[in-house]
Amino acid sequence: MLSLLLLFACTDTTPGDTALATTPQAPWPQWIHEHWVWEDESTQESALALVDGYLSRDVPVGAIIIDSPWATGYNTFEWDPVSFPDPVGMIDTLHEQGVRVFLWIVPAINVDEEALYAYAAERDWFMRRSADDTEPEVIDWWKGEGSLIDYWNPEALAWWHGLMDQVLDMGIDGWKCDGLDYSSVFAPYSPAAGRKVERLEYSHAYYQDMHDYTREVLGDDRVNTTRPIDNYGGDLGGDLVAFTPVEIAWAAWVGDQDATFEGLQAALLNFWWSSDYGYVSYGSDIGGYREDSTFGSIGRGPELFTRWAQLGAFNPIMENGGGGNHEPWIVGDETTLAIYKRFVDLHHELIPYLMTHGGAAFDAGESLMHFLTKDDFTYLLGPDLFVAPMIESGTERTLSFPAGDDWVYLFDQDRSYGGGTTETLEIPLAEFPVFLRAGSDLEASGFGQ
Repeated sequence: MLSLLLLFACTDTTPGDTALATTPQAPWPQWIHEHWVWEDESTQESALALVDGYLSRDVPVGAIIIDSPWATGYNTFEWDPVSFPDPVGMIDTLHEQGVRVFLWIVPAINVDEEALYAYAAERDWFMRRSADDTEPEVIDWWKGEGSLIDYWNPEALAWWHGLMDQVLDMGIDGWKCDGLDYSSVFAPYSPAAGRKVERLEYSHAYYQDMHDYTREVLGDDRVNTTRPIDNYGGDLGGDLVAFTPVEIAWAAWVGDQDATFEGLQAALLNFWWSSDYGYVSYGSDIGGYREDSTFGSIGRGPELFTRWAQLGAFNPIMENGGGGNHEPWIVGDETTLAIYKRFVDLHHELIPYLMTHGGAAFDAGESLMHFLTKDDFTYLLGPDLFVAPMIESGTERTLSFPAGDDWVYLFDQDRSYGGGTTETLEIPLAEFPVFLRAGSDLEASGFGQ
């Protein structure tokens, strides 16, 4: 690790300090590249236990997402006192452990929060279906029924920020901004703007405001995790399925995949399209988001989980969470945990590389992940790492190496393969098809040894 730190001139920091970018182009803090964990529904007790479970097993944790539900309702910005009796104490404890804290949010208020909803509705602070309507459009979504905030109304925005302040004052590190903004297709009219707002325009307003206001209050080391391209299994990209402005999508994730190899491929398809669109830095829910119990014996077993974790280690964002169990010591056994820990360590060792080349890619309007083909999802992570994800069960992988330089196998650096050649390799579960460009600074640094 020291050689990489010196090679890429990474500034060393202590946990909780603002991390300085290793290159002038990188506008994000380096902590976003650390290993994140989360669970679909948590309490203060379970969140702290989740982090402790990893740390006690010597697996580093850089951040935790407190997902829905954490508040008294959608969206009051008030902690549920039963599930989270001491949120300030919880946040402080996590920060003392060097762990950042994200909170889940969407841009709406549900109608069952009667007083809060009525206050905003009476002032015409919600989006409508059309100019002819006089009432807010009520959207039936996965957490109930609610209406979208009108981001073109400065009074509505100031009030919304005041609600956010209740939590920002506790020193959280960012938001997990979920994708209810897409429902603006059903509520496209802004009373304040006096016009129809396009869906992508609404999405951009939501993510931009959450980004800008959070950093205005808490500083430039705060980052939100948001959606890049998310096509929910469809093979398409572009504006139709884009979410966040590329300029602020620094810690993106593609979600809602099944706990199957088909789900892993669906995540990779979103990666491919996100790269095509120019999103710089993203990852996926390791092991799949959906409950493993849904799929019985074909679900989140040790092999799928391990292959997905290995992929996550060679994504810019490595995050593990969702429905059902995602802890490696529960999904598998001590061997599963040992492999998982090894790949988290590799991911952390890569942070200086991700910062340097991520900053350069961002400056050029490109992705950190450059796919060579959509047929098998092989890609370059930065200029000097070639990755061939294991996209189905088994240990055999056929791959074609990028033309030009030779490629050195990360897990046996006495083995190298010629650029432009095609090989069928045996990849045991403890290894992953990752190759270093021969003669690169990364190879010279001793990465992975």
